[in-house]
Amino acid sequence: MKLSYGIPLLDTLTAEEFEGYLRLLKEIGYEGVECSVCHAKEVDRQMLKEKLDTYGMKFSGFRSGAAYDMTGARFSSPDAAVRRQAVKLMKDVVDLCAEFDCPILMGRIQGLLEPGETAETAKEWIWECMREVAAYAGRTGTVIAYEPINRFEMDYNHTTKEMVAFVQKINEGLTHKVGLLMDIYHMALEDNSIAAAFIRSQGLIAHVHFRDSNNGVPGTGTIDFADAVKVLEAMGYEGWIALEVDFNFCDYAQGARDSMRYLKPMIEAAKHCR
Repeated sequence: MKLSYGIPLLDTLTAEEFEGYLRLLKEIGYEGVECSVCHAKEVDRQMLKEKLDTYGMKFSGFRSGAAYDMTGARFSSPDAAVRRQAVKLMKDVVDLCAEFDCPILMGRIQGLLEPGETAETAKEWIWECMREVAAYAGRTGTVIAYEPINRFEMDYNHTTKEMVAFVQKINEGLTHKVGLLMDIYHMALEDNSIAAAFIRSQGLIAHVHFRDSNNGVPGTGTIDFADAVKVLEAMGYEGWIALEVDFNFCDYAQGARDSMRYLKPMIEAAKHCR
C-alpha cells in the first residue's frame, strides 16, 4: 500500500505552486499526489512530467468531480447535450490519466437531481454514460474507480452494496471493467461495517481514499483506521491510499505530516501481523 496526499485543483495551480506541494510531500515521505481537474486538455503535461520526475513522485489518480462543480455537466441530466458534455470531459480526463498511468476517479460527475427528475431515470442515463467512458478507457487500459457517495452529497448509489450491484450491471458485456473507489468517509456514513464493505467489494477495489469522520486528519475523528488497514492488507490490496483531508481542517503541511505519522506505522504493522 502506497500513500498519496491531495493537492488543490490542478486547473488553478502554477508550476511553482505544484512544485512546492511536491517538495513538501516528498520530504514528508509520500510517494504520490492526487488532485482534481476540470479541463484536462488545458493542462501543461510536459511541466507536470518534469516536476514529477524531479521529485520522484507519481499521480495516484485524477479526481473528476470538478467538472460537475465548475461546468454543471452531469451524467444524470435529461438533456442529452449536457450528458455529452459530461462524457467528453471525462474522456479528456481519461486521456490525461493514460499519460500518467493512473486511474480516473469518478463520482460527483453523476450530478444531483433537479426538481421533477427521478433517481430511477437518472441511473439509466448514468449507466449509459459510464459504459461509454469505460469503453473509451479500455483503449488505453486506464482504470476507472467509481465512488459510492453518501446520501448528504448525492441522490443515489450511497452504500457499497448498492454500488457493487450497479457496477456489476455497468460491466455486463464490457471487456474493460469499472472498479470501485472506496472512500472510508462515505463508508462510515452509509455501511454497517467498513470491514464488511471492503470484503464485499473484493475484486472490484481500484482505489482507496482516507479521511476521518470530521473530514480531517486520520485519528482526529471516530473511524477505526487500524482495522481498515488490516483488512486491506489481508485482502492483498497493494494500491494507493490517498488522503482527502479537507484543506480548511488545519494547516496543510501539518495535516500532511500528521496523516503520515498516524498511518505509516499502521501500514508497516499490518505487513507483519499474524
